[in-house]
Amino acid sequence: MTAKQPLTLLYLWVILLGFGVIAVASVSVHLADSWLNSMFLRHLVYVVLSGVALVLAYLIPTERYSQFHRAAWLVALVFAALVLIPGIGVESGGGRRWISFHFFTIQVSEIVKPLLLVFIAGYVGVNFERIQRSMVPLVTVLLSVGLVLSLIFLEPDFGTVAIMGTVAVGVLFLAKARLSHLFVLGGIAISVIAALLYVEPYRVTRLVTLLSPWEEGVKLDEGYQLTNSLIGFGRGEFTGTGLGTGLQKTFTPASHNDFIFATIAEETGVIGASIVLGLLMALVYKISNVARTALRKDRHFESMFCYGVALLIGFQALIHVGVNAGIFPTKGLTLPFISYGGNSLLILSALIGMVLRIDRSNEVDTSK
Repeated sequence: MTAKQPLTLLYLWVILLGFGVIAVASVSVHLADSWLNSMFLRHLVYVVLSGVALVLAYLIPTERYSQFHRAAWLVALVFAALVLIPGIGVESGGGRRWISFHFFTIQVSEIVKPLLLVFIAGYVGVNFERIQRSMVPLVTVLLSVGLVLSLIFLEPDFGTVAIMGTVAVGVLFLAKARLSHLFVLGGIAISVIAALLYVEPYRVTRLVTLLSPWEEGVKLDEGYQLTNSLIGFGRGEFTGTGLGTGLQKTFTPASHNDFIFATIAEETGVIGASIVLGLLMALVYKISNVARTALRKDRHFESMFCYGVALLIGFQALIHVGVNAGIFPTKGLTLPFISYGGNSLLILSALIGMVLRIDRSNEVDTSK
């Protein structure tokens, strides 16, 4: 591993943050007659704080995380339970996803993501060889993760459940668990998900909207966001309408976070949207390189953690873009490093800081 690797990761992170600043500025300009509006200024503060989060995460030795992976799971479980308690969890938009600390709020699902990543990587690291032979450790880690995600599901936050469940299975696959074991457990998981779709009628409604957003979606009053998002894609064509000139963001709720990619596509066209996707893909690839290097050195916790971060960023970006393009049902997921919002930006930046620390440790091992 050369010294260029950590610099490349850092450059990609900075460039993505820069694209995010431009995108949020463009989306928020319709809220005021000035580019320097309150939403944009708050986002700038979040960007600065995300830099602090990256540095602090980088300074902590990775051994500290691996030693307390069980504690990380317990903390995740406590947070997931606390947010459901009236008076502690803040109810908004028909769900409880936030805990208020008067001066600031935290989105529990964003806090749970890194804690579960630490737990999964720690457990897999300790049981690396057993996972390749037996189904018992697979069941143990998936049940542990599933318990936390079942509480997140009650908020409700099905998007986080889907992403973290996929990340857990993905890490087990990369740890070379037997495919027969994963197929059995995956079949059970798919059956449970299918049952949950019918338990909550609005999820079936979203599937109907996805299949026919212009007809059934409008009738059911569920296609408003998707149809406006698709119109934005169409208006953008190849070069876009120009920064700040997009129209659909004024009609699309959550155009600053959950549907920000549609605004990027409208205002910068295929060119701008492709650049953003390319940067995210490059970031995932570089993080995976760090994971592969750690795995060659038998640093199993570090390797599985980096793979988990790569999967998290990759799947979250994939689902966000898929929702905006009408490929997946509508979910409240941000575009990593681009969307407006403090919790997601801070957590993802801290994860990049941890990956940079692991990459630095890989270099130190190589030099010995």
